[in-house]
Amino acid sequence: MTGAGVKRIQICADDFGFDDAISQGILECLDAGRISATSCMVLSPLWSAWAPALRERVGAADFGLHLDLNEFAEYAPGRALSGWIGQAYARRLDAQEVQTWVNTQLDAYEAAMQRAPDYVDGHQHVHQLPQIRQALLSALSSRYGRRCALRFTGNQSWRGPKAAIIATLGSAALRRGARQVGLRCNRDFAGVYDFGPEAQFPRLAEAWLASLPDGGLMMTHPGRAAATQTRADAIRGARVKERAFWLSAEAGEMLARLSVQLGMSEDWPLA
Repeated sequence: MTGAGVKRIQICADDFGFDDAISQGILECLDAGRISATSCMVLSPLWSAWAPALRERVGAADFGLHLDLNEFAEYAPGRALSGWIGQAYARRLDAQEVQTWVNTQLDAYEAAMQRAPDYVDGHQHVHQLPQIRQALLSALSSRYGRRCALRFTGNQSWRGPKAAIIATLGSAALRRGARQVGLRCNRDFAGVYDFGPEAQFPRLAEAWLASLPDGGLMMTHPGRAAATQTRADAIRGARVKERAFWLSAEAGEMLARLSVQLGMSEDWPLA
């Protein structure tokens, strides 16, 4: 903690590179000082066009790999998240193939950013699934030693059934693996909700940030309203609302009221 009552929390926008509208919205939130990290979809056809904007901001925020198996990846066209979960838990994925997928995305991140990722997480949290987490831990340890961090999806307090289900899909095992190889993880995780039209994001954000401890992480999904150039985006309405909130004076007042200072993965403890 940096001072009496002040807590450093990473506020991380997922899906950078998904399309122009999302990427531009994330940059606006970064430049407004409302978020402190973004996770990058390096298999998107637009990633290479947007990476230079992040390179210009290195040091001002954390930039990580958003490991993708089921959005832009061509590993298993049409396989839903449920299919990946089932295959991973049945240990039916080819371990060598999974290792190649992980390294290919790390290579793509490094090529565009000219540096290693500050941390790694997963699109729809696939990074914590069996077989996938082992491949990821192996790659991070061998490539970067202890320099890279990992997103932990576990919750220190109740944040709803959806958050609990996500956590049960591998958060504890991922943290144990990270501890074994000496990697850092966030202390607590928030930001999960149904993205529905009735959701009151400002109220949710305040509750999450109030409950998170120093070294915690809040996930967010801001974006502009323009139609995507890549594929259907089921949560576009929620993205627009989240961006509007982060760019409002209300968001700045909330961060100050809660004594939240934007943090980065360097604030996270060893797992």
